[in-house]
Amino acid sequence: MFKQTRGDFVEGPEEPQYVRGGQNRPMINTAAPFDVRSLLVALENTEGDPAEIAEDCVETQLKSWAKTLEQTRNADTSLGKPLGVDLDNLEGITVLGTSPQSDAATIAKAATACGVTDTKTLWTWERLPYAVRCAGLALADKDTTEDERPKKKTRSIDDEKFVADADEWILRNETYLRLLSRASRFANEGKPWTFGLLRLEDLRVAIPGSEDFTPERADKSVAITIPRAQVESVPGFRVLEAKRADAVFVQPSIETFRERWASMTEDCLDGLDWTNVCVAGGLVLGALLTPDAPMANKPKEWVSSDIDLYVYGLESDVDAANRKIKHIAETYKSNLPPGAPFLAVRNSQTITLYSRYPLRRVQIVLKLVSSPREVLLNFDLDVVAAAFDGEQVWMLPRFVRAIETGTNVFTMDLITGHHLGDRKATRDKRVFKYANKGYGIRILPSYVAALSTYNTRQKIAPHTRGERLYLDLDLNRRLDDARNWTIRCIRDYLKVGHSKSPFHWPKPFPPVKSKVPVFSHAMLEGYGQTTSEPLGRSCLTGFTLFMRHVALWEEEVAGRIKIFEDLYATDTYGDGPNQELSYDDSPAYTWDSEFTIKDFKRSMDEYNKKEMVHTRDRLVDPMGREERDRFFKLKVTFPAARITYADSIEELLSREKDLQIPLIVPGPFFHFANKVTLDGLQRAHPPSKDRSNGPLSEFYRADPDEDDDDEDGDEDMNDGSEKEIYGGTAFATWRLDCVLNWQMLDRSIDEVRETLWAFHRAAERSNMVEEEHSIQIFKTHLSRRVIRTSTEDEMEAFVRWVGRKPFHDETKLNAAFKMWEMGGSKSSGEESED
Repeated sequence: MFKQTRGDFVEGPEEPQYVRGGQNRPMINTAAPFDVRSLLVALENTEGDPAEIAEDCVETQLKSWAKTLEQTRNADTSLGKPLGVDLDNLEGITVLGTSPQSDAATIAKAATACGVTDTKTLWTWERLPYAVRCAGLALADKDTTEDERPKKKTRSIDDEKFVADADEWILRNETYLRLLSRASRFANEGKPWTFGLLRLEDLRVAIPGSEDFTPERADKSVAITIPRAQVESVPGFRVLEAKRADAVFVQPSIETFRERWASMTEDCLDGLDWTNVCVAGGLVLGALLTPDAPMANKPKEWVSSDIDLYVYGLESDVDAANRKIKHIAETYKSNLPPGAPFLAVRNSQTITLYSRYPLRRVQIVLKLVSSPREVLLNFDLDVVAAAFDGEQVWMLPRFVRAIETGTNVFTMDLITGHHLGDRKATRDKRVFKYANKGYGIRILPSYVAALSTYNTRQKIAPHTRGERLYLDLDLNRRLDDARNWTIRCIRDYLKVGHSKSPFHWPKPFPPVKSKVPVFSHAMLEGYGQTTSEPLGRSCLTGFTLFMRHVALWEEEVAGRIKIFEDLYATDTYGDGPNQELSYDDSPAYTWDSEFTIKDFKRSMDEYNKKEMVHTRDRLVDPMGREERDRFFKLKVTFPAARITYADSIEELLSREKDLQIPLIVPGPFFHFANKVTLDGLQRAHPPSKDRSNGPLSEFYRADPDEDDDDEDGDEDMNDGSEKEIYGGTAFATWRLDCVLNWQMLDRSIDEVRETLWAFHRAAERSNMVEEEHSIQIFKTHLSRRVIRTSTEDEMEAFVRWVGRKPFHDETKLNAAFKMWEMGGSKSSGEESED
């Protein structure tokens, strides 16, 4: 039974909710996997035992993963037989796509032999390599006159696998590439990881109109020119397009790319054995887009970019992966200028190598991936989905399409994806970073059209998942409303005296030198803007909220304001001590000429100390006087090393530098987590077969038996066995050594790891909330952290995203911070319009 709706909003079936400022929001992440959501939603707000909930979620997730693997093993990974053409058995072709134009000619010949007349349709088969598709379509256009074109589409039993639209085809093709990558891990899939990817030389085939640029008096091409169609002709709903260029220039050959890569990285990886190593992301894009052509991008645009490096193909040999890390670090260190410092930093996701600015940082991502293709498939934005393996550049089709159109295609994975799933979510910083480089966001026509089918309360209500959604889902009207809101908000700030300080909390930022007022993205939001969605306080959590920030960016493009970068609500209004962490789980710092390793070490030490103090407070605050006295009498100490560093890679990978994260977990889950992790290590890391200790060890027990106390007041802190702590609360240290620091070692270990992070996040403010609400907060964080392999209901999730209402309606609320800062109030006649 649906609740009554009010005004322009739609509400559906009730779910557990938080109430803040008179507004309700779901307690459970709407993007959580269906089975996990069902489990959590079935519980009342404060109902449930955390240990049982956590165990049930892990087991539910592992059952779901087992089904995914079974489906992968049973899936058809062949290229198929479109219109009777057997693509797996073409004469003279070993790996389809190696020679796109030649391969297309071979397919066309085979099609003729099969009596195929509609060759145009043949090239829309979703399992073809993209370069072959493009070469085939060009061939069909060349060889077919208007009179020869079939008047009626050829019918096929696999009609749904023929996709004419390029953008929709790329999404479907990527699903196939993911199947191949997954099958290569868990089944006998024979295609090489290079299948489906494009090389630099393939751009001339894949992008119509591209041509070589040869300056006067030059004897060879210095760039590939890629002219772009007028932005209005690019299909879909587009935003952040104002800085899009009419054409781009790309390196003309792999040789010129390597030269640019060497110069941009100052040869910091010279001598590296690239076996099982690739780099991917923004710096690869930078080296591609900076040929020696007058109108091309310039290397200085990537002066602060780091080198994102991945170890691949060693998922069954984590010890070899660690040896590779040592080799990378030693190579980097050996290439530093004489006297340059070196520091290696380790956190839960990466190992990063530092020297001094502007020498490149090298960030090694601690995920055991099978191939560069798997790395690229997980990337968020299309425009960074390119990799370099030391010899060749490899690109996803969506990267090529982004270069061609100047846009990143939107899917819900950008909002709800998981870094251990098919494709990770993006972040507001990255969206605006690449908008400033000329690559905006584009929502495909199929998504826009789908919204028109959700045009009544009755059609929207079943998909609300506890949210109160806008009834009007028209994207242009939502954008207009957002623009008006942002303009009023800017005006309200200016009315109360705002000028050049980009933020106001916890104290005013120093003024920024500018001829126009200075704003930051954080100034559009307040502490109330929070959701249970994976991105938390990010402006990307809802369409209208995102459009408010798009409008701020548009105001800067128009020259009316200046945006102070890197100040977002995600950072400034974060929960607990994690508000001080950057996205890669390290203390936020500025990478510029002011950076010093000494200061960075100090900030890491301070962060670890805060983690320890915060944990101690979470322990002590709820205690009664007697228990508190006992705690301090025992002089309880525990390690807190969320991030570690060393002057050598050998030391960094030693046990002394293991991450040690203090946790408060239920005793039963303490035991469960250790057991599941040890079982996973038995499968994934044979050298661990004799290992008896799991990642969790107890450092304090709140309710000991009386006879546990020694006469001298000292206590024997036990080893955390099931017998000793199974019924209570474990105050534990979670150790991530150089094996367990790797993600994707084993799925069961990953699920336990994400659940432990949920306990950690839920406890960050546990000393500030009522005990009965702690279970609510834990459910929220658990629903956020569980691994989402992919978005289960793309269009319904899109409807929720578009319909999601921002917390703040009033524009005056944000400007009020400025008034409080100044100690004044608005004068009469300065009321903002609603």
